[in-house]
Order: sequence, then C-alpha cells, then structure tokens
Amino acid sequence: MENNEILTRIESLMPFLSKSEQKLGNYILTHPKDVTDMSTSALSQACDISEPTLIRFTRRLGFQGYKDFKLHLSANFISNQIDSTPVKVNLNDSAIEIYRKLASFTINSLNSTLNTLDANDLENAANYIYVAAKQNKKIFLSGMGASTVLIHEFQIKMMRLNIQTIFFEDIHLRLEACANLKKNDLFICFTTLGASKENYELIDIAHERKAKIIVITQFGNSQIAEKADIALYTSIIENNLRLTSQTSIILQSMVIDVLFLTIACKDYASITNSVKDFREKFKQLGHLI
Repeated sequence: MENNEILTRIESLMPFLSKSEQKLGNYILTHPKDVTDMSTSALSQACDISEPTLIRFTRRLGFQGYKDFKLHLSANFISNQIDSTPVKVNLNDSAIEIYRKLASFTINSLNSTLNTLDANDLENAANYIYVAAKQNKKIFLSGMGASTVLIHEFQIKMMRLNIQTIFFEDIHLRLEACANLKKNDLFICFTTLGASKENYELIDIAHERKAKIIVITQFGNSQIAEKADIALYTSIIENNLRLTSQTSIILQSMVIDVLFLTIACKDYASITNSVKDFREKFKQLGHLI
C-alpha cells in the first residue's frame, strides 16, 4: 500500500472514529513523515491517547500493528516518490487549480479503493445480481439524498443488460415495497456515511424477509454493513471545503461500472446483439445516439 493510499484510507475512516482516534488520525494526516520516526509511546503522548488506542487504530486500517503501519508509511518516503503535503482547496484558487486538486483527491481515492475493495466480494456482488436476474428475483434499490443519483445510474446500466430493478423516490412507498421482498430477492443499498436512519430501517426489513443484501459504502462504515451479505467499501478523501460529496459519487459510480461490465461479460454475445437491435431501431425512428 502506498503512502497516499494509507492517508486516503485514514481520511475515509475519520467520520467513523471516536474523538481520541480522530485526534490520532488528524495528527498522522498533518505530520505523516514525522510519524515514521515516532515510537508507539511518543505518538500516543503527542496525541494524548493510550497506546492500546493507537494499536487498535492501526489494526482498523488493516495492519498487524503500529510497527507494520509505520513500515508501510515510511516505504515511499525513502524513495521520495510522493509529496506528503496535504492538498487543500483555497478560496482564492483559480478554476484550473481547483480542477487539479479535485483530480488529485479523486486519483488518490481510486488508488486507495483498490485495497479496500475485496476481490471476492466484488465478484460475488456481480454474481448475486446476475443470478437474481436469471431467476426472476426482485432487485430492490435504496439510497438517500445524493445517493439517488447513483441509483438512477445503476438502473440505466442494468436496463441495458435487460435487468429490471425497483426503486421508489418516496420513502413510504419504498418501505411498503421493501416489505414485499421474498427469500433470495436482492436488496442493494448505496450510502456514503450511512447516516440516514431510513437505510437502516430498510436493511432491517430486507434482512427479516431473508433477502440477500449488498451495501456499497465508505471504508470504515461497518455499522450499516453488519446485516449485509456483501459490503463493497470505497476509500474516499473529499476536498477540505466539503460542500458536497464529490469524490464519493465518482468512486461509487466506478463500482457501478465494474459491476455492469462484469455482468455484461457473462452474456457478451447476446448483449452485443441487443445493442445492435436497439441502435437499428433508433436509426429507423430517426433518433441519433
């Protein structure tokens, strides 16, 4: 794991940390190079936390302990491959400077997500969708706020694979429809922080109905994934102004594209024929695509 990926993973984990862990996370993000020379006791004292808290924090990041974490953190500093200075959007930045910085956040998050996405879970998620469609099971979608943009994108991608999905904008209709789920139907939830109680309510209903559950969420959001059969974690670093969830939308959209192409490859011949058919139909109707 590269340095930037470690820092991105910490940034992604921050909303789910305790106050003492957040102090530690902020210190590492601000002084990553200094941390590589600090002992367990020195870093704990600098952050006014206990040593067990430091050990738990590094294990939560996926390392065996602080020594393992520090070895990975220092690896790229030795070869001077990265710049450890956090990139921040300033109020007086030009449009092109903002673009460059947003691109940096996104690229770091994309690279870090390669480590937070489990290869087997990603493959199994595509298989769940594929099998549910083949067996004519319901595929029910949920998400709140900005996540509805992702749901509509997912619906369009699945429609192009001739896979029908269910989503209601109105939360009451969504709750009612979710109550109609049957065993081995599929429930897919898009959420970044998992802060909306409605998603928990819907997941509880899907779990009670014995539906299979896939959650696509931010790394560290273990609470909402407790009842999921599969959790796909993205590792997200947002810009410091945080006016909207820009990077999270891009990262989860990438996951949608991966699922789409993985499923498409299973029936590639029939799907390409379908594409030819609808393009011919559009042409006959005089529509440009």
